[in-house]
Amino acid sequence: MRGKRGQAGIEYVLLTGLLLFFFIPLIHYSLQETNNALKISQVDSYVGRLSKAVDAVHAIGPGATEIVSVTVPKGVVEANLVNQGSAHEIVLRVQFQGGLSDVHASVKPYLIEVDEGGELPKSPGTYHIKVRSLNLTAVNVSLT
Repeated sequence: MRGKRGQAGIEYVLLTGLLLFFFIPLIHYSLQETNNALKISQVDSYVGRLSKAVDAVHAIGPGATEIVSVTVPKGVVEANLVNQGSAHEIVLRVQFQGGLSDVHASVKPYLIEVDEGGELPKSPGTYHIKVRSLNLTAVNVSLT
């Protein structure tokens, strides 16, 4: 009888260790997937809001201005306005868990990035971006 005194304590320690062995990787995976989903949501919001603002000021006409508030998540490597022939896009290159991915949205007018603000933000944080229609074919995008 003396040899079985601590058996229940050891069984609880082993059971707790076994449960932790299975639950810690599960929790880690869940947190990574949640962070990826949040990043995807923020990147989609960034590109979507900016493209809608560009199309809106272009539709209104020269002189129209809109200020868009966007949140840039961690992992944005590049943020560019691309004009190739008749294709005009807002492109973000983002580092996700599985590698680099491009997120883009097409817009109607020609995009001009240079003004007082410089380039589109890629550092994490919240920014205000001014979108201004210059003429019937071009829209300026700059930081405020």
